[in-house]
Amino acid sequence: MDEKQLKRAMDLISVAGTAKSMCINAMSQAENGEIEKAKATLTDDQKTLHKAHNIQTKWMTAEMNGEKIEKSLMLIHSQDHFMSADIMMTVAQKVINLHEEIAQLKTKEQINE
Repeated sequence: MDEKQLKRAMDLISVAGTAKSMCINAMSQAENGEIEKAKATLTDDQKTLHKAHNIQTKWMTAEMNGEKIEKSLMLIHSQDHFMSADIMMTVAQKVINLHEEIAQLKTKEQINE
């Protein structure tokens, strides 16, 4: 893998890893009852994941334009990181929604007591 490809792979791994960490942080915030903070973290995370998507898109565009892309473990590894970050985003959105609903039900239950 040439240096240009290696840099792309490392950039994608780094940005996708940051996105995954932000998702975990957002879910932890929701678990601690900080729903609005969790939503804000997830909004920032979407921007980070978008950066990862841009790296991937540029990489695919380069290949479609004739650039030789060596299929290597690093390329596959970087794609795995991106895909897992994307899946994590979906899971985090669901987890935050569930924690928000639980909080609302608890509040409603307290009012009815």
